[in-house]
Amino acid sequence: MRFLIAFLMVPSLAWAGDEFATCHFTTECFEGEPCADTDFGFVVNHDDQTGFAIRTDAENIDGLVFDNRFPDESSTLIGAAETAYHMLTIAPDGAARYSVQMQGPVVVSYMGQCEGMN
Repeated sequence: MRFLIAFLMVPSLAWAGDEFATCHFTTECFEGEPCADTDFGFVVNHDDQTGFAIRTDAENIDGLVFDNRFPDESSTLIGAAETAYHMLTIAPDGAARYSVQMQGPVVVSYMGQCEGMN
């Protein structure tokens, strides 16, 4: 069975490095364990070459911005680092979900809010 997933890369109207959003997460769900409170956040910057860059204290993740051709609906940012794949989904109201799939396999998911989407 074949599936074709068509994504449209959102063009960036900003210069590289300009802040797209600030995200803050209050719930963390580590694979196989109950969810817990957390205080985790990062900044998402525009990047002219890849589309976006997530800037955390631990690492920077570059990736592409995808949407479903409906600007009033959620957008998804997908990136890869050396040992993990990252996916951030932001709804128009700022509700955000961030998941990291690491070697192992291990998944960590975060629930929170992003602000200032530019």
